[in-house]
Amino acid sequence: MREREEGREMDWASATLGAFIASAFIFGGTALALLPIMRRRFLAWIVARVTAITIMVWALAEQLPVPDFISDTERLLIGVVATDLGFAFTGPMLASYLEKRVVARRERKLLGLMLPMSLVPIALLPSIVFAGRLDWLHDTILLGMLGMLCWGIAGTIREGSRAAIFQAFAWAPALAVAIAALLHELIVGGMIPHYFAAMMGALVIEFIITAMGVVDGFMGIKGERDRALKDMREAKLATALDPLTNIANRRGLEQHFNGKQRRRPTGLALVDCDHFKRINDQFGHDVGDSVLCAVARSLDSENLFAARLGGEEFVLLLYGENWQEAAEIARRGITQGVRNAVPELPYPITASAGLAALEENDTLGSVMKRADRALYAAKEAGRNRSLSLTEFRPGASLKSA
Repeated sequence: MREREEGREMDWASATLGAFIASAFIFGGTALALLPIMRRRFLAWIVARVTAITIMVWALAEQLPVPDFISDTERLLIGVVATDLGFAFTGPMLASYLEKRVVARRERKLLGLMLPMSLVPIALLPSIVFAGRLDWLHDTILLGMLGMLCWGIAGTIREGSRAAIFQAFAWAPALAVAIAALLHELIVGGMIPHYFAAMMGALVIEFIITAMGVVDGFMGIKGERDRALKDMREAKLATALDPLTNIANRRGLEQHFNGKQRRRPTGLALVDCDHFKRINDQFGHDVGDSVLCAVARSLDSENLFAARLGGEEFVLLLYGENWQEAAEIARRGITQGVRNAVPELPYPITASAGLAALEENDTLGSVMKRADRALYAAKEAGRNRSLSLTEFRPGASLKSA
């Protein structure tokens, strides 16, 4: 019966050891692979902790081979040093893992002190392993450091750290085993029964939950980044839109004109509402704004891109062979569009337009200059019409579009 129980215990220990080796390889290897990509400090501490814990298991597990030149005492010393280091790495790991929004200055500072403080119990290990002395001091210091870690976790959770919550669940089994083992050594003496197998099982749980926490943290970062990019896109879009008419402004016009993925316009029309000042003077700026919004809506068409330069001046980028006809239809549509939207106006609203064809080497500025000259000519000719320049030099003739 006793032999059967011992066999079951050995089988359980071997299974736990296998699970630990597999989880340590996957968890530590993933953290190591992500380190040069993500460049997050806590990943380096995870790699360091997994390495220390793996060395501890290699040194203390009876099932694993050890080179002949390493004695049993030296093997034990390597194992306990790795154990203390693995525990000491938890402090700076959590301190660097906390979200940036979590201030927790005292907790971060205390957690960061765990690594240098661990040098004291590590310095005591040779006298403990080789002379069997000062083990009580070593265990007392480690208990104090465990208290520091628990205090740091509790404080960062109070500060609202989601990462600390994950680590609290991840480290709880290992902390429970470690505290029980240290108290057993101080009070009863000797190693707690089944300590090694229990610790390996606790570490497997830690690796799994910590990995879940890392994934959760990266998803949170991704969500924040996506929201930031969305805000940036919306802000960029807002700077390219006229806030009154909700069509493109000068910046939006330039972005559209210079867009490499879009086809090049065939022509450009500069449109100006006739006698717009009297609308503001007679009916107020609210009515004037309503007129401008109606003009913008009336210019909405598949074969053109409309933008507002400012005041009552609009620009149309026109496409296709019949761009001049499309510009004239859009200009004439302004009267009916305003009449439908602002019926209280006692007279029709008309518009004048200057047209200019786009040459191969034209920039937006150069073609707008020609359209502006044509618009000036249209107003001089009596308004409520479209005109285009046939040539771009002094004395150029004008023709009706």
